[in-house]
Amino acid sequence: MITSSSIHGMTWLKDALPRLGTPGSRSAELHDDRSLDALPLSPSELQRFIILRWIGTVGSLLMGFGALGAGAFPVVNNPYPGYPGGGFMARMLTTSSIITLIGVGFLVLAWVLMAPFVSTTLAVPIAGTASNAHRVSMNMLRRTFVAWVLPIALTAPLFTQDIYSYLAQGAIVANGLDPYSAGPIDLLGPDNTLARSVPFIWAHSPSPYGPVALMFAAVISHLTDNSIVLGVLAHRLLSVVALVCAAWGVVKLAGRCNVSKQAAMWLGILNPLCMLHLIGGIHNESVMLGFMIAGIEIALRGIESKGAPAWLLFALGGALITCGGLVKVTGFIALGFVGMALARKLHLGGKGPLTAVALAVAAQCTILIVTTAIVTAASGIGLGWITGQGGAATIRSWMSITTDVGVISGLIGGWLGLGDHTEQMLAVSRLVGLVIAGGFMLRMLLATFRGRIHTIGGLGAAMFVLVVLFPVVHPWYLLWAIVPLAAWANRPLFRVLTVLYSAIMSFFVLPRGLRLPPETVVSIYVGAAIIFALLLAALWWLLKRRGIVGLH
Repeated sequence: MITSSSIHGMTWLKDALPRLGTPGSRSAELHDDRSLDALPLSPSELQRFIILRWIGTVGSLLMGFGALGAGAFPVVNNPYPGYPGGGFMARMLTTSSIITLIGVGFLVLAWVLMAPFVSTTLAVPIAGTASNAHRVSMNMLRRTFVAWVLPIALTAPLFTQDIYSYLAQGAIVANGLDPYSAGPIDLLGPDNTLARSVPFIWAHSPSPYGPVALMFAAVISHLTDNSIVLGVLAHRLLSVVALVCAAWGVVKLAGRCNVSKQAAMWLGILNPLCMLHLIGGIHNESVMLGFMIAGIEIALRGIESKGAPAWLLFALGGALITCGGLVKVTGFIALGFVGMALARKLHLGGKGPLTAVALAVAAQCTILIVTTAIVTAASGIGLGWITGQGGAATIRSWMSITTDVGVISGLIGGWLGLGDHTEQMLAVSRLVGLVIAGGFMLRMLLATFRGRIHTIGGLGAAMFVLVVLFPVVHPWYLLWAIVPLAAWANRPLFRVLTVLYSAIMSFFVLPRGLRLPPETVVSIYVGAAIIFALLLAALWWLLKRRGIVGLH
C-alpha cells in the first residue's frame, strides 16, 4: 500500500482540494456549494451579470479583430490581411498585439467578476430549510459561452503556430503517408505550402499525436482541399464541438458530486485558458478533454445501471475515453479511474478485492484494444504513436519543475568544473518526477477503489500532480486537471488558486505565438496595460453615472 510518505511534499493538496471521503457524503467532503435549486437573480444582479457578459464579449471581439494583424499567420500564402514590410509592419504588429491583449484583459476581468453569480459560498443547509443561493441560470451561462467563443472562432489562429502542424499532418495522412515516419518537410517536401508553415521545431519531427487526432485532420484535409482558411475554421469547429462535449460531461459530473453546476461550467469551461488556447489556439487538448470527460460520465452511468444496457454504456464510455487517449496519451489515465469505479461496484457486489480489480482491468484492457484496433483499421494509420511520444521532451519548458531542476543542476555542475551534464541531469530529474507522479496516481486509484474519493476527483488530482511534474508544461496543460476538478473540487482555496493561475497565465503568451525582440514585447505589454487601465476607468465612470455602483 502506498502511503502519504511515498509522495512527500504533496500533502499540501489536502488543503487545496476537498477532503477525501465517501462520495456523496456531506460530512466527508464538506461541500460549500450544493446542487440545490438556486433562487433567480434579482433585477440589479441580472443587470450586472449581463454587463459582465458584454464586457467579456467585447474582449472576444477585440481579440478577433486584433488577431487579423497579430495572429499566428502561415509563412507563405498568408490569406489574412497583410501589411507592407519595414517599420510599418512592425508598428501594425505592435498595435494589433496591444488590441488583442486588451481583449484578453476584458475577457479575464469579466470571467473573474462573474464568480459571485455562479459560486455562492453556503453553509451546509439544515433539513427543511430553504437555501438562499442566488445563481445565474445555466441557459445564461450557455449564451455567455456562445457570445465569448464566436468572435474568437472566426478569426486567425492565436497564441501558437501548432495549427499548421495539424494541417500538414492531415495532408500527410490524406496522401497515404506515414505521419510517424518523418516530419512534414521530409514527407511533403520543402516546397509544400503547408509544410513550410510548420514551426521549425516540428518541421522534421514525426507526429506526436494519436490516430484519432490525425484521422480528424485527414478528413479536414479532404473536405477543405488543404485550404488554410477553411482548414483553420474546420479545426476550430472541431474544437468548439469537443469543448461543448466536455461542458456536458462537466455539468453532469458536477451533479453527481453535489457541486454547483454553474460553478463547474464557469470554472472549467468558460475559463479564459479554454477560450484562448483551446479555441483561439486550436490545441488538441479540446478534443482529448471532450472525449475523456463525456466518456467518464457515460461509463459511470453504465456502472450505476443494470443488465445488458449497463455494459453497453460502460463500453461506450470506455471507447470514448480511449479515443481521447488516441488524441493525446494522457487521456488513457481516465480508463484507470473508471476501472476502479467498476472494481468497487464488483467488490461491493460480493467479489473479492483482487478479483474485482482483475475483472475491471480485463474489461478496460479489452475496450482499449478493441477500440484501438477499430480506429487503426478505419484510419489506416499505424501504431507509430506508441513509440513516438518523446519528441516534445526535447523542449526545455520553464514551467516544468523537473526541467528547471535538471537545467539548474547542470549549470551548477558546470560552475563547479564538473563538465556539462545538463542532459543527464534532465533525464534523471524528469524520471524522478514521473515516478513521483506515478506513485501519487496509484494512491488516487486505490482511494477511488476504496470509495474515499470520487472517480472524477481522483482523476483530476492525479492529472494535477502529473502536469506539475511533467517534462514539458505549457500554460494550457493544467486544463487536464482544472476541467475534471471543476466538477468535484469546491474548496474556496482551490477555486481562488485556479482563478489566479488562469488569469495570470492568460497573458503569458503573445498573440503571434513567436518570440519578439525584448523592446517590442515591453512596448506591447506596457501599451496594453496603460490603454486597458484608461478604458477600465472610463467604463467604471460610465457605470457609476448610470447608477450601477459596483460589479459585485
